Amino acid sequence: MGRCKTLSAVYDTVRFMLIRLRYASTLSDATTPDDLVAIVAWSAEWNRAHAITGILAVDGRKVMQVLEGSAEAVDALFVQIARDPRHHGVIVLDRFEIPEVSFDDWGMVRRSMVAMLLTVEGW
Repeated sequence: MGRCKTLSAVYDTVRFMLIRLRYASTLSDATTPDDLVAIVAWSAEWNRAHAITGILAVDGRKVMQVLEGSAEAVDALFVQIARDPRHHGVIVLDRFEIPEVSFDDWGMVRRSMVAMLLTVEGW
């Protein structure tokens, strides 16, 4: 008899699949530099508690963020991020499966746009 996964086994595989999600957005006019400091500090703790890693880059009012973790956790977090009024024009740049996280020491860290791109590309 062939091997057949149960629906719950398939769900568990998808739920624990590691992904990288990268998005871009524009900060709202009301979002201040102090807001960004608070966002990164809060996110670092929250992400660690939910096994998510991330890197945030801001250039003027433009934002790019990379999130890594289980598909279930990252997708749930992204739903909340997309609804956050502190930015708008949120677009997913890519979302794909990864074998392991790239920055497992960080719950969330802020970097320059160039530094983030180099980090994500493995430089």
